[in-house]
Amino acid sequence: MNQKLVKKVLRVSLNVVFYTIVIALLAFSVSNISVKKDNDIANLCGVGFLSVQSDSMEGTQEHSFSEGDLIFVNILDEEGRANLQLGDVVTFYDLSVRDFNTHRIVDILEIDGEVYLSTKGDNANQADLEPLHLSNALAVHRSSISGIGNSIDYLQTSAGFALFIILPVVLFLVAEGIMLIKHVFVINKFKMEQYYAVEKEKALVTLEAEKEKIRQQVMSELKVGL
Repeated sequence: MNQKLVKKVLRVSLNVVFYTIVIALLAFSVSNISVKKDNDIANLCGVGFLSVQSDSMEGTQEHSFSEGDLIFVNILDEEGRANLQLGDVVTFYDLSVRDFNTHRIVDILEIDGEVYLSTKGDNANQADLEPLHLSNALAVHRSSISGIGNSIDYLQTSAGFALFIILPVVLFLVAEGIMLIKHVFVINKFKMEQYYAVEKEKALVTLEAEKEKIRQQVMSELKVGL
């Protein structure tokens, strides 16, 4: 594999990585910015994501997570709610804090024919005061990534969006523009060199023809003089 091909493959690979990262960050941003209602969870194809704002679920149990983490949840439909079990970690809109909360199901209650969930944070000593109606369970926890929730929060701000989305795209477009201009200059230079080479060849042919014409004329005059 020659050096030129290696550079081309590397450049294409870097472009793919760059656009993948930008598109992923943009998807996170747009999904969060588009959330309008209190009970909406930003999601892509049914997989939601939330940054953890407190340490209420910090612990050693399965699906425990810490403040500042990013959690991924599956958005629940009626069938999904019906299949919830003890130990599942569900997300709901908590009116007491006016934000989403994600706690573990510690009991399932039936009150007046309606199903309620008793929830509790892994780091709490007692269950949440108000039981959660089954219909208000919005999502169930599936996984988490430690430490990047704060970064995602910052990405939702005007400064974060400008710094990590707009600025890289602008810089990339500027770099691509410079490369395009350089390529145009190279192509134009090549075309000009070809043009001048052809013109030079034509001039040499014309010069040789003129020299031959003069030579023939001189020879004719010499013959007449003899």
